[in-house]
Amino acid sequence: MDNKYYPMNSAEVLDQVLSVYKKSFLKQLVVSTVFSIIFFVGFYLLLIVGIFVLVAGFASAGLGTGIGAGMIITIGALLIFLVLGISIYEALTATGVALITKHTFLGEYCDVWGVLKASFKKILIATTAALANLIVLIPVIALAAFLVYIYIVTIIGFGNMEGTPGGPIIAATIVLILLMLALSLVLATITMMSMSVAIFEGRWFFGAVMRSFQLVKQDFMRIMGLVAIWFLITFGITISLETLFSVGPSLLMYFFPEEAAGFVFLSTFIFGSLFSIAVGVVVAPLSGIFSTMVYINQRIKLEGMDIELNLNALEVKRNYDERNEHDIRERHERGVE
Repeated sequence: MDNKYYPMNSAEVLDQVLSVYKKSFLKQLVVSTVFSIIFFVGFYLLLIVGIFVLVAGFASAGLGTGIGAGMIITIGALLIFLVLGISIYEALTATGVALITKHTFLGEYCDVWGVLKASFKKILIATTAALANLIVLIPVIALAAFLVYIYIVTIIGFGNMEGTPGGPIIAATIVLILLMLALSLVLATITMMSMSVAIFEGRWFFGAVMRSFQLVKQDFMRIMGLVAIWFLITFGITISLETLFSVGPSLLMYFFPEEAAGFVFLSTFIFGSLFSIAVGVVVAPLSGIFSTMVYINQRIKLEGMDIELNLNALEVKRNYDERNEHDIRERHERGVE
């Protein structure tokens, strides 16, 4: 039997990621665009509601009633809705990308409408996995917040003084940044397959994270290196595209009179923001394709999933050959050939 599926090395995984992306580009783009539109509409609606609530709260405070527990609860509720919205968006996008990736890699047909419906059917279980990932990343978020705090305190503390922050502060900041990057890489490696696990194996919440770690732990250093390489690749692609767009519009400032500078700047800012969103929509599926391909490769390597896939492929080929032979016999009987 021809082994169509086999354990791949790191280079082959990256090659398959790009191959799947090229083959399914339009489908990935449509799914990513649909879910991005849903997310941004919901985000801005939440933002508008939040602004009205905050304005009403401050107006109430101005009348002497003060900012009480109700105001704090309202802000907290808005933050919870924001986190939940981001998790749902991540769940929908990851599900759509994973389904398209698996079908494309296996050479199976899939339609966009079917993928969209399947994504909404799996929204609950995928959202629990996304929330679990977010909880696991809390140490990184805390470190980032602490770094921001140090940065602000340093600016405030030295803003009215001569000189700059001393060596100990700079050294401590560098150490914390390196620690945050290392911790981010480790946790990203542990959780990278949790969405695929939730989608394809039906694992809920931290069960998906634990299963992801189970698949990763035997090749942890290799996969972590692969994650680091992939991050650099996607980061480079994103920066290159955004830089390519930003250079052109900025040159327009030199060809317009000073009276039109404000209009040109505003137009450049608006189109730049739209282009950044477009770049995000185009690049976003790459991460989902990458994690799905690593998941499939680990299942093949550790659990013999390639045997199942090759047998399925052989069965599909056998059924196709049988149908083809049946059609040929029918045409012969009817005198077509």
